[in-house]
Amino acid sequence: MQNTTEWATIGKIVAPFGIRGEVKVFPLSDVPDRFVSLETVYLAPDHHRFSIAGVRPYKGDMLLLKFKGIDDANAAEKLRQRDIVIPLSELATLPPDSYYQHDILGLRVLRMSGEEVGVITDIWTTGGNDVYVIKGTQGQQILIPAIKEVIKQIDLIRKVMYIDPMKGLLDDEAVIDDPDQKEIE
Repeated sequence: MQNTTEWATIGKIVAPFGIRGEVKVFPLSDVPDRFVSLETVYLAPDHHRFSIAGVRPYKGDMLLLKFKGIDDANAAEKLRQRDIVIPLSELATLPPDSYYQHDILGLRVLRMSGEEVGVITDIWTTGGNDVYVIKGTQGQQILIPAIKEVIKQIDLIRKVMYIDPMKGLLDDEAVIDDPDQKEIE
């Protein structure tokens, strides 16, 4: 199954918790109660299947997960830093104009004119909106906000994102204040 299935990462095991085999999990899913609705998950990189015996909230955004067959701290310790994954086929359907991070990563970014900007290499989650990290055609890092004013079209079939950057967003349009320039009165 691991060779033929595409996987989506939905969480990361941070550390064991207590003596009964629970693990602390940092969820990487925007879907509320994602883990409550799942019966089984897989752990990367070998995609070994684990049945979920219990889920409960922990401090902040963290969760405590109990897997069947993991009954003590030593067994839980072996799972530290493992990614929790599920097959892409088990992902929830998103509303229109919403995308999973794995859909966005790797997209070629073009201006509306067709000029290539680069490739999306990372996504930063911020309080207001996500920020797409692009490796530019010259190897430079470019940051663009994931807002409708900038992102005009996403074509997952062609693996392309079209943007219309606002003035000053890309270096070639930036207005740089020159402290040596005298003010004209």
